Amino acid sequence: MAGNGSVLNDKVLVLNRCYQAVQITTVQRAICHLVKGSAKVITPDWTTHTLEEWIKASQFYANGNGRMVRSPNLSFLAPDAIYLVSYDRLPRVEVVFSRANLLMRDRYTCQYCGKSVKNPKDRTIDHILPRSRGGKTTWENVVLCCRKCNIKKGNRTPEEAGMKLLTKPKAPRWESLIMEDFPQEKKDIWRHFLDFAGIPEI
Repeated sequence: MAGNGSVLNDKVLVLNRCYQAVQITTVQRAICHLVKGSAKVITPDWTTHTLEEWIKASQFYANGNGRMVRSPNLSFLAPDAIYLVSYDRLPRVEVVFSRANLLMRDRYTCQYCGKSVKNPKDRTIDHILPRSRGGKTTWENVVLCCRKCNIKKGNRTPEEAGMKLLTKPKAPRWESLIMEDFPQEKKDIWRHFLDFAGIPEI
C-alpha cells in the first residue's frame, strides 16, 4: 500500500469493542489492523466498515478530502477512528509522570501568572511545597512556572509568597493529555467518541 507519507503518519483514534478510546495509532498501523480483519473503521454516525466496505464507502465520505491512501488498484479515505472487534480491555487511565507530560497538562502556561512559557529558556518546574521542606515530585505538588514567578516564589509556599495557583494540580487523564497536541478538526471528530465514553470536556 502506498500513499502520501504525511497521510500514512496521520493519527487515528483506536476504540475497543465497547467503543472506549484505548490509544492513538497511525493510519499505516490502522490499515494493518483492517487488512488482518482485527479492526473496522468507525465513523461519527457509528457506522462501521470492514476494509472492503470502507473502500466503497470512501467515495461518499471523501467529499473532496485530500486524505486519501492509494495503491495501483484502489484508493480510500484514511480513517479517523477504528475499533478493535475482539479487544475489550479498558482504556489506560494513568499517565506516566514526566516533564513532557507536565508541560502538556499545564498547556505550556505558567500556573501562577498565566503567561505562555513555550520558550524553554523561560520554563521552570515548581514544587508547590518546596523539596527542601519535604515536598514530593508528584502530579499534585508540581506545576509549570515561568522563571520570573519561580524567582518570586523562591523557597516558599504560594500562600507565603502571596501567590495563587490558576488551577489545582492533579494527575491528568491520558485522553485529555494526548489530545493537547492535535489540531482542532481532529479534536472535533474524536470528541464525539470520547463523549460517548463519559470523558469530560477538554
